[in-house]
Amino acid sequence: MVTWLESIKTEVDGGLSIQWKTFSLEQQNSQEGADFRIWEQQDYPSRGVPALVASKAALNQGDSSFLKFHLATFEAMHDEGEDIADGKVLMDIAKNAGLDLGQFDQDMNRDETWQAVGKDHTESKRKYNVFGVPTLIFGQGQAVYVKLKSIPESREERNSLFQLIYDMGAERPYLLELKRPDPSQIL
Repeated sequence: MVTWLESIKTEVDGGLSIQWKTFSLEQQNSQEGADFRIWEQQDYPSRGVPALVASKAALNQGDSSFLKFHLATFEAMHDEGEDIADGKVLMDIAKNAGLDLGQFDQDMNRDETWQAVGKDHTESKRKYNVFGVPTLIFGQGQAVYVKLKSIPESREERNSLFQLIYDMGAERPYLLELKRPDPSQIL
């Protein structure tokens, strides 16, 4: 999803402005109780929060550094099967993305960086009722959760797919859900 959106942002009519935000699926699905905030528990065993915090640490080094880190983290997880909860893996990604490792390490351990993850998550829930990732938010706050089996290979199809999602999500507020039945469950 990351590479798809980045690949089409200059090709979409009028351009596409992307503001990446963090959202914790572990917080969303937590059974720990109403007062639990995963970003306040730095020692809590988590599969995803360390990468979310790392993305905020990378953003502290600028938009370009963030984007390199973000793309590399996505590829490490989805293409290479890396454990992005592992601090060493995150440091390797940061190194390969050209980040200042001393600053990155400091920011990873700062409470403000962890709280930035919580701020994004809380805002997403409160303003847009986000429940999953990826969720795209269009101009007037229309939120659309998108689940794809794969990203189309051709540039034309990638652009067309985005336009379709935009049309359905932003231009048709009466359309609340479109879901295919799982064909593997058909008897």
